[in-house]
Amino acid sequence: MTPSHWILTADGTDQHINGLQLLVQNKAPRIEVIAHSLAQINRFTGHAARPYSVAEHSILVADILDAQGHNCHVQRLGLMHDAHECMTGDAASPVKWVLNLAWIMFENPLAKLVRQHYHLQTAHTAYRHLVKHADLTALATERRDLMPFKAARNLLWDVIDRPGREVPALEAVSLNTPVREAMTWKHHRDTFLQRYELLTAQCQQMPGATA
Repeated sequence: MTPSHWILTADGTDQHINGLQLLVQNKAPRIEVIAHSLAQINRFTGHAARPYSVAEHSILVADILDAQGHNCHVQRLGLMHDAHECMTGDAASPVKWVLNLAWIMFENPLAKLVRQHYHLQTAHTAYRHLVKHADLTALATERRDLMPFKAARNLLWDVIDRPGREVPALEAVSLNTPVREAMTWKHHRDTFLQRYELLTAQCQQMPGATA
């Protein structure tokens, strides 16, 4: 029998992250716990110019989708696309590639658990390609503004630098302004939670909504 492992979440819950108990309980963290955790998990393995959290990244992805004119279902999926990282932590993509199948087998069930619990599976099937492109646009913007990347010195990032498929950074957004730098993790926690509640309410009001 596969042993069961768990973490203690911000609300005092023993959250199972693999093994039999995860399948038996089939319970995802509360949205407040997700927002709290993502606001304190930094991207880029902590190598950005300032603390840059998964929550701030997720809000940026939702903003990009909103600016592109996509509906609340797409924006909500974008906001929640990394929500499972409240259980897995955020691993840089190169780390995931090194771990390969081991990471996929660990991450995928937890991502699916969150999608099912928060009624995101249908949107994921229909719109994940839109969210992926917004995610890469956010990544390009984050690298430009927050990372010490120099094309003449550093290796290219295949996901955004592949010849003929380059992903440009946003021109209308800057992530290294004094206002951004002054924001605390609590600001991003609260903004993430408010955006989730707004988008969920909008989706519930749409014709044919069931969630």
